[in-house]
Amino acid sequence: MSCLKLKETQYFCAEIIKSNKMKNIFVVVLCLCGLSLQAQKDNPKWIENARKAVFTIEAFDANGKVRNGNGFFIQNTGEAVSDYTLFMGAVSAVVTDVDGRKMNVNNIIGADEVYDVIRFKVAVTRNVAFLPIASSMPATGVEAYLPQGKEPVKKGVIEEVTKIKNTFDYYKINIPLTSAQVSLPLLNANGEVFALTQADASGKNKTYGISVPYIQSLRISSLDILSKSLSAIGIRNAWSQDVEEAQLALLFYASQQNPSTYLETLNDFIATFPDLADGYLSRASHYARFKNELAQSQDDKTKIMGLIKEDLNTYLKKNPKEDEGLYGQAKLIYEVLLDDSTAVSNDWNIALASEKLQQAIALNDLPLYRQLEGDIAFYQGDFEKAHNLYMTVNNSPFASSLSYYLAVQTRMLLPNVNPNELIAWMDSAVAKSINIPSEAAAYLQESIDLKLQYGQYASAVKDYNTLYWALSGNVSDAYYYYREQAKFRAGDLDGALNDIETAIALDTLNAVYYAEEASVYLRLQDLANAQASAEKSISLDSQFAASYRLLGISLIRQQKKEAGCRELQKAKELGDPIVDRLIAENCEK
Repeated sequence: MSCLKLKETQYFCAEIIKSNKMKNIFVVVLCLCGLSLQAQKDNPKWIENARKAVFTIEAFDANGKVRNGNGFFIQNTGEAVSDYTLFMGAVSAVVTDVDGRKMNVNNIIGADEVYDVIRFKVAVTRNVAFLPIASSMPATGVEAYLPQGKEPVKKGVIEEVTKIKNTFDYYKINIPLTSAQVSLPLLNANGEVFALTQADASGKNKTYGISVPYIQSLRISSLDILSKSLSAIGIRNAWSQDVEEAQLALLFYASQQNPSTYLETLNDFIATFPDLADGYLSRASHYARFKNELAQSQDDKTKIMGLIKEDLNTYLKKNPKEDEGLYGQAKLIYEVLLDDSTAVSNDWNIALASEKLQQAIALNDLPLYRQLEGDIAFYQGDFEKAHNLYMTVNNSPFASSLSYYLAVQTRMLLPNVNPNELIAWMDSAVAKSINIPSEAAAYLQESIDLKLQYGQYASAVKDYNTLYWALSGNVSDAYYYYREQAKFRAGDLDGALNDIETAIALDTLNAVYYAEEASVYLRLQDLANAQASAEKSISLDSQFAASYRLLGISLIRQQKKEAGCRELQKAKELGDPIVDRLIAENCEK
C-alpha cells in the first residue's frame, strides 16, 4: 500500500468504498493514511515553516467593522507584510497564526497605496517563524510555490517579470488565485519568499506578485507623516530610524493628538529610544501641561507629580550635558508652578527651580538660562531684576522676540517709563519674528496697542499694514475699523474713509461703522454725507447716542440749528458723555 502512487491510491480507496468493503476498518484507515502520506511526500520539506509564517488578519475601523485578509512574517521579531487596502481606515488590527495565537499589530513601518502594499510590526512576545527573503530574485521560467494553509502547495511557472521603481521586480505566474489567497507569499524551490501575491485585475486567472524586497524598502520619514496614505490608517506609525526625524514626528504628533493618545505616543517613543534624554523631558512636560486632563482624581494628580519627578531625574541622568539637564528641570518646575500654584511642596517649589538654574548657570552661563532667571524673578515680583535679566539677553546674540517683549512688559511695571524706549524694543520684537508670520501677527498687535497708547498713530498704521501681510490678507471688518481710527488720528482722512467704507461693505448692518463714517465726513467737511451716515446709523440702532450727536453737529453746520439741537438733546437723553459742551456752545445762546 505504501508503494502506491497517489492516483493509484485514490482509485483503490474509491473501489473499496463502492464495493461496500467497509467491514475492515483497518483497510480504510490505510487508504486514508496512504492519501495523506502521499500528499505530504509531494509537499516541499520547508512547507511547515512556511505555514507557520503565514497568518490571517482582522483589521477594525473606528466603528468596529472588520476587514479580513492575509499576511506573513519576514523577520522573527514580528516584522510582516500584507496589502495596503486591508488597513485603510483601520484603527487596530489583530493577526492570528496557524496555531490560533492572536497578536496585535503594533505600528506601521511603511506603506505604498499605489502598489497596494504595507509593512508593519506585530507585537510578539517571542521569536516567530518567518520566511527568509530570497538571496536572488527568480527569472522567467522558474517555478514558484504558493502555500495555502493545510492544502497542498500550489505550483506554477513565472511567465513574465517587469520592473517597478526601475529596480524591483513584478511577476506574472500561471497559478489561478482566489480572493482568499491575496497577500500570501510566493516562494522559490528553497522555501525563500520573493513576492507577495496580488489579484489579477484583468480576470485572466493569473497570479501577480510584487517584490518583497520592494515592500521591505518602505520606510517612514518625517516627510511621510502628512501623507494621505499613512493618515488614512489609524494605527500608529513606526519611528524613523533617524533620531532627528523621529523627534520632528514627535513634535508633529503633539499638535495632532489628544493628551491620552499623545502620552501613548511618548511612551512608545521612549521605548524605541530609551537612551535619548529628550524623550523623558517631553513626557514630563506633557504630564505637567495636561495633568488635569490625564488625572481622574486627586490621587491620580499626586501620582502624576511623582511620574514627572521620576522622568526629570532620568532626563538628568541620561543627558550628557549636565547644565542642560539642570536647566530642563528648573524650567519644568517653574512652568508647573506657573500653571498650578497648588503643586507647591517641599520638593517642588520656586526656590528649588532657582537652585537648579543657578547650578546650570555656574556650569555654563547661557543667555537662555538668564531668560529663565528673569522669568523666575518676574514670578517672584522682582520686576526690576527681571527687566535687567531680559535686557542681558537682548544685548546678546541670542535676543529673541520674546525677550524683547518681556523687557517691555517688565519696564512698564517700573516708574519713569520712556515711551520711545518701549516702542523701540517692541519694534525689535516684531523684527525678530517677521520670518514667522503667525508669530509676527501676535507681536504686531501688541506693538499697535502700545503705539496707540502713546499717540504714535502713523507708526501704528504702518504696523497695521504689516499685520495685513502677516495674516495673508485674511482680515475681518474689525481690522479695517480699527485701522481707520489710527489713520483718522494720524490725519490721513482719505485713508480713514476708505477703510471705514471697506468695513461697512463687509458688515452693512453695523451702526457703529456708519457713525464712524459720519465722523470722518464731518472732518472732511462733507456735511451732507455726514448727515446721511448718521441717519443710517440711527436707523440701525435707535438707542446709539453718538449717532444723534453726529447728526446734530452735521445739521447745525448746515445752518439747521433747531433740528440739530433736537438731535443733540436726544443724544443727552441717551447718556452721551460729551454732548453737554456742544449744547452749551450751540443751543443755549
